[in-house]
Amino acid sequence: MAKVEKAEAQKDYSLYRVSDTRFLQDTFIICSPAAREVLYRPHIAGKTLQDAMEKNASIFASILGKHVLSGAKKERICELVFLSGGLYYALNFGFKARFDFALPQCFIGIQRQRVEGKEGEFRAVAGYGNFESLPDKAHVIIGDTVATGATLVKGIQLLLDEAESRSLSIESISVLTLAGSSIGAQKLARLATTHILPQHPKCKVSFFACEMLFHLMPDGTDLRFLMPDSIMPEESRQEALQRYGGYLAKNMKCAVFDWGTRCKNPKEHYHEFLRYADSELAGNKLDEKGKRVLQKMKEEAQALLKEFEARLTA
Repeated sequence: MAKVEKAEAQKDYSLYRVSDTRFLQDTFIICSPAAREVLYRPHIAGKTLQDAMEKNASIFASILGKHVLSGAKKERICELVFLSGGLYYALNFGFKARFDFALPQCFIGIQRQRVEGKEGEFRAVAGYGNFESLPDKAHVIIGDTVATGATLVKGIQLLLDEAESRSLSIESISVLTLAGSSIGAQKLARLATTHILPQHPKCKVSFFACEMLFHLMPDGTDLRFLMPDSIMPEESRQEALQRYGGYLAKNMKCAVFDWGTRCKNPKEHYHEFLRYADSELAGNKLDEKGKRVLQKMKEEAQALLKEFEARLTA
């Protein structure tokens, strides 16, 4: 049974430590208005989404500065960007805003591919890598959405291979996720035991997730709020119920929908969300709270789509 205890409270966020033998010792949940602006507005995309992620990035930078990077030399800090989803975590913006410091960046082009015949299972395939900014005694920061954990595990394995080939050491690996599953957190903990720590015994591995560790649906993609595998502080549980009501708190399709589409192709995301909203509203499962919330989201998504299309032709 996971134990969730408050570790820090600031005006713009609260930080909770999660204690459970399945997870890393340094597993945390971040509760903030900035994260909720994205998680409870799954219909937003484009500039609206990117502006919200910049707010989250500043909080991420502050937390890392206190809990991982205190005393670290700036020349040893770098970001590992998973293309393309990791780009939209805006971590470089956050570090510039908080510390007047631009992060050196390494890049991996990495994609999930479904394992044929196995529902919800994926393999990660990397097609591009650039590690020229990786320093010795590195503090590596990764921002990405974590569902099955396949992309995260593959990316860190490639990082370890690069460090080994150049005889570099790694002092810390910090994973920051707007939406991360309990399963993904467990995979990172296992990877730390089997690969990271045997190669870098002094490496501090940390996992920071916003609002909760989400329940991963059998499709290996959709992340749900108040479900059996979800782990959260009570304030997150109450926030989900207040925002969504009983039905949507369990059944909203996904906390972030398709993160890649939402970030790279706003127009398609609006259409995807509207199709989902129409399907739910046409059924008879929604409670009254859910109907009101989803109808309002639908209207906002329609307005955002219209605005987006107008800007394209302006």
